[in-house]
Amino acid sequence: MRRARGNRNRVMGKLMGNPLFIAGILLALFFVILTLAGRQFIPHDPLKTDIWNVLAPPGGDYPLGTDNLGRCVFSRLIAGTRLTLGTALIVETIILVIGIVTGTAAGYFGGIVDEILLILIDILLAFPSIILALVIAGLLGAGLTNLAIAFVSVYWVESARVARNITRSVREKDFITASRASGSGALKIIRRHIAPHVFPNMLIYGTLNISSIVIGVSSMSFIGLGVKPPAPEWGALLSEGRAYMRENPLMILSAIGCIMLSAACFQFLGEALRDALNPRKSHIAS
Repeated sequence: MRRARGNRNRVMGKLMGNPLFIAGILLALFFVILTLAGRQFIPHDPLKTDIWNVLAPPGGDYPLGTDNLGRCVFSRLIAGTRLTLGTALIVETIILVIGIVTGTAAGYFGGIVDEILLILIDILLAFPSIILALVIAGLLGAGLTNLAIAFVSVYWVESARVARNITRSVREKDFITASRASGSGALKIIRRHIAPHVFPNMLIYGTLNISSIVIGVSSMSFIGLGVKPPAPEWGALLSEGRAYMRENPLMILSAIGCIMLSAACFQFLGEALRDALNPRKSHIAS
């Protein structure tokens, strides 16, 4: 108990002393506030059009001006936080759950389960993940649900590969052998001995991977395979604003800024977690 508490204190000390973690936490808090309390900051209905106020310059009630349909760019940007980041977080959570369960099972038990997983890994990782996600999203059609299915269908394999490699590197350790000899079952060994090695590394992997999911969701919406109009998702805002770059450049620049800041947020947090949890023992790159 004291040892576990000491390890937690050591990790927290490293995190709080890491500038990347502080920057990542501040950015994360910023986006959490926008996601949970965004309606309090929205001055206008993000879906309401106003043909008498088309492409208005920034100022007054419109901090970022209006778009080609007279909608408040600032309101649409804040409303899009929940769509973009919410989708990315849900997708990454599902990816991690599937990856941890399948990867740990394959790595520990081996046999046919491991062979099937390796075949899937070889097949799916033979092609760029974003291309496969694009194909699946194109077949399913536009919509955030279909987009989430496309990303989960492709990216869970990489997550499972990481979890499998970690499990295989741990399962032959002396303490695992001793636990088996003492009569412990597979589930108990996985819960007490494998999981403490798998979860920290998968937390790092998942945090770093959210950046790719955010960019992927925005990219799909940009080309019309994400949200359906007039939903204010960041990638969709980029697509809408590119034709009006001269009239109101903030339409596209503000969306780019949000995408970059959110991606940086998770990269900072992932790097800080990797440093705090002892990168020498990290199996993420295995």
